[in-house]
Amino acid sequence: MAQATPPSSEPQSPLREIIQPFIDLAHAPRALWGINLAYFLEGWVYFGMLGYLAMHFSDYIFQGVPNADVESHHMVLVLTAGITISMFFFGGVADKKGIRTTLLGAFVLLLIGRVVISAAPVIFPATGLWSPMHIMTMVGMVIVVLGYGLYQPAAYAGVRKFTTGATAAMGYAMLYALMNLGGWLPSWFSPIRQSIGITGVYWVYTALTAVALVTTAIILTKKVEQKAIAQADKARAAEKAAAKSAEGDKDAAKPESTTTENGIDESASIPAHLWITLAAVVGCVAFLPRTASYVVWGILAVPLICAFALPNFGRTARIWLANHPLSNTKFFFFIFALIPVQTLFTYNWLILPQYLERAFEGGLVSERFEMFANLNPILIFIAVPIVTALTQKNKIYNMMILGTFIMAAPAFLLAFGTSLTTLLSYLFIMTIGEAMWQPRFLQYAAEIAPEGRTGAYMGVAQFPWFLTKVIVPLYSGLMLQRYCPAEGARDPQSMWLIFAIVAMVSPIMLVLFKGWVGDLQEKSK
Repeated sequence: MAQATPPSSEPQSPLREIIQPFIDLAHAPRALWGINLAYFLEGWVYFGMLGYLAMHFSDYIFQGVPNADVESHHMVLVLTAGITISMFFFGGVADKKGIRTTLLGAFVLLLIGRVVISAAPVIFPATGLWSPMHIMTMVGMVIVVLGYGLYQPAAYAGVRKFTTGATAAMGYAMLYALMNLGGWLPSWFSPIRQSIGITGVYWVYTALTAVALVTTAIILTKKVEQKAIAQADKARAAEKAAAKSAEGDKDAAKPESTTTENGIDESASIPAHLWITLAAVVGCVAFLPRTASYVVWGILAVPLICAFALPNFGRTARIWLANHPLSNTKFFFFIFALIPVQTLFTYNWLILPQYLERAFEGGLVSERFEMFANLNPILIFIAVPIVTALTQKNKIYNMMILGTFIMAAPAFLLAFGTSLTTLLSYLFIMTIGEAMWQPRFLQYAAEIAPEGRTGAYMGVAQFPWFLTKVIVPLYSGLMLQRYCPAEGARDPQSMWLIFAIVAMVSPIMLVLFKGWVGDLQEKSK
């Protein structure tokens, strides 16, 4: 990204402070826009297909299957959790293969997977659990999972490589905002679905994936990528030189180590907390419903088979685990402390639609629940650039504390009563909180990474989503059944009180451990 306008000695107006980052973004290199446009299209496709996935299984694939709704939700769990597992293993590919190569490879996998999913009902019309249609759809989903595991870490690694210290915050914020803008567009696909059905809509989304692939190939050429990286490296070097001349050189002599040029320490040992984490992952998968566990184990088998095929597997595995981003204890705590507040994201597609339909029964909100359930993405698109522009000079850790608190606190409003006022207040305030911390967290994960390992850290930063996506579906249905059933007495206020208390754990933990975790600027030195 082009360098920001140098700060003037004269005080600037608040309006200029907001506008300047957008001016900087407008002069962003072509490479960054290549990532942004594709990310917008992928957000549109991903959330569009995800929104129909449970219906696709229950209405088409699992026709006549007992507990079809339960089985279909397990399939949604497989896709969302599988993507996070995939990023855990393949997040570092972009660091080795390059941004353009990884993005194009990811889009090829996404396109193939979505073609397979869309074609399954046509090629195999017979329905049922583990029918040929089901198996073919699952094969397509696994291919999509692998593609997405490459895609998202590569996109954020690209933002880091193409931006400078002055423009990074807005770069991450715009990427996050564009994803949410794309996620809002499926709200308008109802007429298309009514006309050509879910399978027809899936072919539309598959075509959009092809558009994203072609767009990336045309805009983000190898020459464009190399030029953007060179310009950003030069700008960052100038920023570091200016900072050193202003603060003085505080670097101390460092002992010799076995660290390679890629930031890999071959003598490092595997920390105890990483063993515990691996055991927890295996435990989560083991307790999944049978159908879901089979597929997740299948996804895990791909990187495990590749690992065992390597020569000197034992030594390679030890070095990989010892240098894995989660071996950093502070980084480990930081990302896992965010799980409680991240449950609110999961409720947006697991709880909110049915809550709106049932708790507001007989009114506008119930009849048009899609409109209200999809307010968050468009609000995020509007709020993220503005909030980031106003707060980009604030310390990241402080923004994480304040943002998670503002996101979690309005859930208590829904515990006080069920009304349009409390609903809209919750959605708007929660969105402001999300806009404050989520893009900054992604920036934190990218910038704390050692040189050459951004993709690996970005992939692992998404890992807590695996636990969230696995744990929440296991109790969300029970909570709806108890507190907001389709028929019978309802007490949604108690449900949201529990959700609010859980979400507030995140800001509390961040406050309590602030002195130990420290700030991004201190850790990255």
